[in-house]
Amino acid sequence: MGKDLQKVKRIAFICNGNSCLNKGAEDTTVQLRAAITANDLHDEVHTVRTRCTGQCEHGPVVFIHPDGTWYKEMLAERTANLVKCHLLENIPVEDAIFFQSNS
Repeated sequence: MGKDLQKVKRIAFICNGNSCLNKGAEDTTVQLRAAITANDLHDEVHTVRTRCTGQCEHGPVVFIHPDGTWYKEMLAERTANLVKCHLLENIPVEDAIFFQSNS
């Protein structure tokens, strides 16, 4: 049985295209999911492993929807801070943002 999508408030799209994988996206995916679970956010944050997002120079890339926040160079060791700041405290990690939607 899948996740109850009615409880989901945010979706974290994690690029797993070739360029991002070469820069450590597999570890990023594993650690981001672990941090989400450790912070009891599994029900409200859904993760999606994507193919190439077309932002190879910024990889590994994590996009948070519906916030419209694109994070660059999101290596595994940075994921706990992303979860703590952005997903728990609603404070974007400014030094890792490469694009923020105004909508």
